Amino acid sequence: MLAIVNAEVETVTKGRIARGKILVDGGRIAAVGKDVSVPRNAEIFDAGGRLVTPGLIEAHSHAGISEDGFLSDADFNETTDPITPHLLAIDGFKPTDIAMIEAAEAGVTAMYLTQGSANVICGIGAVVKTWAPSLSEQIVSAAAGMKMAMGENPKRVYGGKGQMPSTRMGIAALMRKTFTDARNYIEKKKVHAAKKPKKGDPREPFAIDLKLEAVARLLDGEFPARCHAHRAMDMLTFMRVADEFGFRYSFEHATEASDILDELKRRNVPLAIGPTVGPRTKIETLRKGFDTVVKAVAAGLTVAVTSDHTVTPMKNLPVYAALAVREGLPQDEALKALTINPARIMGMESRLGSIEPGKDADLVVWNGDPLDVRCKPERVYISGRLFDPEAARRPIFSEG
Repeated sequence: MLAIVNAEVETVTKGRIARGKILVDGGRIAAVGKDVSVPRNAEIFDAGGRLVTPGLIEAHSHAGISEDGFLSDADFNETTDPITPHLLAIDGFKPTDIAMIEAAEAGVTAMYLTQGSANVICGIGAVVKTWAPSLSEQIVSAAAGMKMAMGENPKRVYGGKGQMPSTRMGIAALMRKTFTDARNYIEKKKVHAAKKPKKGDPREPFAIDLKLEAVARLLDGEFPARCHAHRAMDMLTFMRVADEFGFRYSFEHATEASDILDELKRRNVPLAIGPTVGPRTKIETLRKGFDTVVKAVAAGLTVAVTSDHTVTPMKNLPVYAALAVREGLPQDEALKALTINPARIMGMESRLGSIEPGKDADLVVWNGDPLDVRCKPERVYISGRLFDPEAARRPIFSEG
């Protein structure tokens, strides 16, 4: 059992507690407040009045599936078929990627692991901790969203091969066909299950289609779609498709979201905005800027700031939020964009994103304001364990 005492506790969801205590038991937060009783056998860390926040969360990352230093061995884009909903990001995950260790040192304790945006339907993403002593403990959810992509990337990859999609119309058509096929598949499966076999005749097995099984999970509401889209026209098209088939979704990148805030607000669509630093490398990123974050938050949308690692380094996530503050984002909203909001987008708000009893003990002790680029973590706890960067650099060979 661990007790962090004499801390400035930023719970994110329940306000800030001066001279607060956090009690950790079994990797979870057992209690938080001013008057928490500390057991005699607890390991005590006196924070000396320092700020303690929840671990930061990266809402959209390719770390571990596109490993730093091994880009020629990346596994995040299966560019042989535009429709690959059955691919699991976790099957390409390298848990010792140095980028995740560096991010953990910087206070990023969890991330959404996702495929790239080459395909129209790319596969199923996962939620993972940036570090754990075994792979099984690192995986929070192996299936937390289905990556899809609109616009330039699928057009370039498959149009360049002389196959569909080479246009935005082709992207939307492939999506509609896949969702229609999945609906039909679900109905056929129901009919097959309801059929009573004739006496003495064995039931003929139902032919399982792994692609359509994956899409059926989306349509059944098991997880949301996570749609790569920069331009307003692409977000509008995807919203039309989602309205037709009735599934939940969020947008990744959302560069031109400020053009369609009314439509996004009407549907209450969450946004993971970024990467916003760095050069404008394609037409779709021409209008990127941190003012998009400010406007989307002001409109009342759930907004996370993302690095899109490896496009920009995940370890600098607090810096990107600070740049949004420079553009006018309130500081408390910037912290939400790094904690509870990405947790909500990932469907993990019951475990991650704030300091509350019952949640994972992902905690960061800072030597100053986390949105001040001169400051850094003094201690990082992931699932209640003190993170040791040197130990983390040793390979994980165990499945758990």
